[in-house]
Amino acid sequence: MDFNTSLPDNANWFALQTRYRYEERIAAELQTKGFESYLPTLRETHAWKDRKKVMDVPAFGGYLFARFEPSLHNRVRILETAGVVKLLGNHGMPEPISSTQIESLRLALQSGVPCSRQPFVEVGTPVRVCRGPLSGLEGQVLRMGNKLTVFVNVPSVCQSIAIEVPIDDLDSIDGTRIPLLLN
Repeated sequence: MDFNTSLPDNANWFALQTRYRYEERIAAELQTKGFESYLPTLRETHAWKDRKKVMDVPAFGGYLFARFEPSLHNRVRILETAGVVKLLGNHGMPEPISSTQIESLRLALQSGVPCSRQPFVEVGTPVRVCRGPLSGLEGQVLRMGNKLTVFVNVPSVCQSIAIEVPIDDLDSIDGTRIPLLLN
């Protein structure tokens, strides 16, 4: 994935809704047009009667992310890309996504640590992972059974990526106490 370093300072990340299974084509076309794009993928095992295959699939089917300066000209160029349905936002205006969210998402999915797709989680203690392969990742932690799960939320697509993280690897961002595990 090449990152375009010539983007202006006011370039932001935005979520795009795409036609189903067009995500890879659109990401490549946006790169050709000079936009930075990011298609987060999850590693899944697909099973058929005669075989199993590990595949990388879009983490959020029907969505991908693009970084650009939100001028009318750029929005039109994005929307003219075959397979793009719309730019996600509020009241007809695209809503930017923080670089921290994109970097946490990228870190989680490229770490090699098992991740799963989950619905958007609105509750939880804001945390930062301070060591291990997920060091620097920010999300919200919830105790689920006897495990702590960190959720990297992407509100614009109403979904999250969930990762189990040891409590010793977590620091609270806002000083709130991290829920303890009970054995």
